[in-house]
Amino acid sequence: MEIMNKKDLLKLLPFEKKLYENLALTSLTAYSIFWLNEWNIPTSIENISIVSSRLFPKKFAMVGWPEFPDVNRTNRSVLQMRPKYRNLAYSASDKGVFLNENGLIEANSLIKKFGVPKFSENNNIKVAHINYEQVERGKRRARSIHPEDAIKKVKSSRLFNLYLDRMLETAEAIHLIGMLGVYDHTPSKEKKRKLKELIDFAREIDDKEVCLFLIQTQEKFNNYLNK
Repeated sequence: MEIMNKKDLLKLLPFEKKLYENLALTSLTAYSIFWLNEWNIPTSIENISIVSSRLFPKKFAMVGWPEFPDVNRTNRSVLQMRPKYRNLAYSASDKGVFLNENGLIEANSLIKKFGVPKFSENNNIKVAHINYEQVERGKRRARSIHPEDAIKKVKSSRLFNLYLDRMLETAEAIHLIGMLGVYDHTPSKEKKRKLKELIDFAREIDDKEVCLFLIQTQEKFNNYLNK
C-alpha cells in the first residue's frame, strides 16, 4: 500500500449513517486507527479525529459544525479503549494510539462490515484491498505482520546482542521494552502478549536460537512482566 500524505485524509468519503449509528464509538475509533496505521500516518489524536469525523460524521463531527471534527469526543473514545476499560488499545502522548489484539479483532470485524475506506474522485490515492484470515481468538493478527520481519527486529535488538555475548544477566527492563516496542507504562498484560507473540513467531519459522533466547528472556524478566 502506498504511503499517503495526511492531507489526503480530507478526501475520505463518509459511510452511510445506518451502517454505523448503532455501533460503539470505541469500535469505530479502532477502525480509524487501523487504517491510519496501514497508511503509515501517525496515529495521533488529531489524525484519528480527522479520519473518524470524515468516515462517521454523525458520531465524530462537531454538532452544528459538521465540517469540523470533535476532538474531545475522539479523545474520550480513546480513553475508553485503554486496557483498564474496553481493552482495545494503549497509547503514549508522544507516539500515538496503538491497537492491541482485541483492537485488531474489533477493527477487522468492521472491515468486513464497511470494507475499505473510499476517497473522493479526481485523486490518485491507491488503497489496496486487504484480506484477513479467520483464525481462532488469541492467534489473530493483521497480515501486515510477518513472522520473519518480527524475528529480524528481535535479532537487531540490544537485548539479543547481550544474549549472544552471554551477558543476558546484565540486561535491564529498558532493553526488553526496546525489543518489544512498548513503553514502561504499557500494561504488563500487553508486554507479555507481545513476548508470547514473538515466541510463537520464532516457533512458526523454526528459529530455535531466537526461541530459546525469548524463553530465557521471559524467565529473566518474570517479576517485571508480572508486577
